[in-house]
Amino acid sequence: MIDSRLGRSSSAFALAAAITILFNTALACAKDANQPLSRYMASVTGHNWTTQGLVDLILFFGLGLVFMKAGRAGNIDPWRLISLVVAAVVVGSVGLVAWYAVF
Repeated sequence: MIDSRLGRSSSAFALAAAITILFNTALACAKDANQPLSRYMASVTGHNWTTQGLVDLILFFGLGLVFMKAGRAGNIDPWRLISLVVAAVVVGSVGLVAWYAVF
């Protein structure tokens, strides 16, 4: 019989990816709406997109490690995690398209 569960780290980082995708969308909109935030982010690494990418990486790995240590993500059904990641990508994509179409 094949085990349909994901490993603890796979589950943890899938959940972290979904959250990071949504965070990235929110941060992109926030920094475009708030020039002081955009300027601050540009001052950190030389360009606001570079800072945003670094923040996303830190959030992804940080959440992944926290979820892996907690061990709860391993109990989530794999298809539910896949659906969550796909939904996050769709919501993030639609959110960015809508944001840049309006502003």
